Amino acid sequence: MAGELMSGDDTHSYDPVGDETLADPMPAYAELRSKCPVHLFDGLERPMYTFSRREDVQSVLTDALLWSNRLGPGIAVSDNNVGDLQRYDPPDHEVRRRFLRAPFLPRAVEASGPRIEALARELATRLAPTGTAELHDEYALPLPVQALVDMMGVSDSDGQDFKIWADDLTLGMTYPDRALDSRRAMTAYTVGQIQQRRAAVAAADLGPDDDPIGSVVPEGLLSHMACQPLEDGEFMPDRELAAMVGQLLVAGHETTTSLITNATWRLLEDRDRWERLVAEPELIPNVIEESLRFDPPVLGLCKTNNEPVERHGVDIAIDSKVMVLYASANRDEAFFDRADEFLVDRPLLEAKKHLSFGWGSHFCLGAHLARLTGRIGLQVLVETFPNLRLAGPTERVGAPFLWGRSKLHVAWDPNT
Repeated sequence: MAGELMSGDDTHSYDPVGDETLADPMPAYAELRSKCPVHLFDGLERPMYTFSRREDVQSVLTDALLWSNRLGPGIAVSDNNVGDLQRYDPPDHEVRRRFLRAPFLPRAVEASGPRIEALARELATRLAPTGTAELHDEYALPLPVQALVDMMGVSDSDGQDFKIWADDLTLGMTYPDRALDSRRAMTAYTVGQIQQRRAAVAAADLGPDDDPIGSVVPEGLLSHMACQPLEDGEFMPDRELAAMVGQLLVAGHETTTSLITNATWRLLEDRDRWERLVAEPELIPNVIEESLRFDPPVLGLCKTNNEPVERHGVDIAIDSKVMVLYASANRDEAFFDRADEFLVDRPLLEAKKHLSFGWGSHFCLGAHLARLTGRIGLQVLVETFPNLRLAGPTERVGAPFLWGRSKLHVAWDPNT
């Protein structure tokens, strides 16, 4: 039967894309940790195993030789690994990660802080007189999207297209056909931008030590990707760069948007939490990490084993899809004290032990940017709307293995 597997002495039924799981996956994850730490579901394109305990999830993330990305990180099978860092294995992964990392290093990211804060204050100021908002569309989404567009060096007029493409590419991790048109459009746009920027550099009268970025072509990651060679001196192919842009779109906007909405949602669920944060804004970094632990924007991703594996009495054949659940690992009672409670003042060092950005060589490249944008976004909300409250039911995002609020209606007294 689909969704049943003996793990040790327990049999447990679990549907990773069932309505009950999608509505609130955490109770199902708790049962998996307790009764079935290795689970098999055969109701999808191909069988998928699930690891739910912290020690098992972390062991996968730290063993890049055994656990591969070659069939893609989603539950759908994909052997097209061109351009997406989540699909590369060593040594190609390390080469491409080094190529991209400079704009995402802490010092470079912190330099974008004033611009991100200005964007957040502009959005909040626009909302303040109205007394009500749908926070996802009117604040939590445009803030990271604009921050990413700025980092890319893309014109504001093209920024709305990026949002549409990012949503479709995210759904494509589970439903591949949903992403086809957006992937073609994004690839055509990115390849065109790369070719334009390379042509502009080729036509410029530059000396061997002249840097064209900022003088001939705009500042930004897209110019860096187009105009800087890899370690071997060769330029990365256009379509590989376009695929990388697609991954950055999905990882960069969807997850940070969900971080902001998830944190605000949990704080407003219990007004004592919000009021405490208003009184003690120095706890905002703690809340950001606790939100990442408690409500990770990415519930889990898949790996594929390069050789047969035995775990908890279950034999897993080579080339299997194995979902490692970050969200379940983050709630593991054997690792976190009061794991199923959202604690505004959970010690920062403890909260930061979550696996929401992955672990090991594939630790999220944009983690510093997500943390900074989330912290600033929450800080501006707390300062601007101290009497913020929920104003209706929430809705979850559509992609099964993402977790966030696609609708978060809030209200406040504009005269206070």
